Amino acid sequence: MEIGTILQIQISGTNARIKSELIGIEKKKYLIIKMPPVKALGNTLNTFYKGNDIVIRYLYKGTVFGFQTQIVNTIFDPAKLIFVKYPKKFENYELRNNKRIDCYLPAGIKISDNTIEGRITDISREGCQFIVETSKIINSVKILQIEAEIGVCFQLPGVEKEFIITAQQKNVKRDRNNVNIGLWFINMDADVQAKFYGFLSQAEV
Repeated sequence: MEIGTILQIQISGTNARIKSELIGIEKKKYLIIKMPPVKALGNTLNTFYKGNDIVIRYLYKGTVFGFQTQIVNTIFDPAKLIFVKYPKKFENYELRNNKRIDCYLPAGIKISDNTIEGRITDISREGCQFIVETSKIINSVKILQIEAEIGVCFQLPGVEKEFIITAQQKNVKRDRNNVNIGLWFINMDADVQAKFYGFLSQAEV
């Protein structure tokens, strides 16, 4: 892990996965994480207390890693920071615990104010595979950058509301006709998450 790494944090007792950033390391002792904005924390703010368990995931060279640890302390002055115990081990989350479901969902990715239409061909709680015609992204360099963040929007069968989820690109493969983008979800509204997970639970049966 390096200073500046973008993290996805999940506090014990909640399902919310919140984006943050690693800003300090005291090797073998603790990590220092920037406290996410209050707006992003929602009703999870009171879970950031000493001793509470926390799961942290991050992307490194196209692979998702993660670890479980505990909060050592939180401070609010002179900066809002979270101190967590230095992890004993790191796990490779490419060994997916969540089943990927094959599908064909019309979808779009948002870059700045533009939406590029494509389709999702498989999806799980962790992420999805998005495919777009090569001709549609000639001038959209950002979608070919590993670790770049983009918004992905799609609608699930039987669910009226369109989902818009922030995702990070894990891998990009292109051929003459299509570009295949592996996306890892990094931020999801609690209401969206509940409906999304509910749909996947039924689909996985």
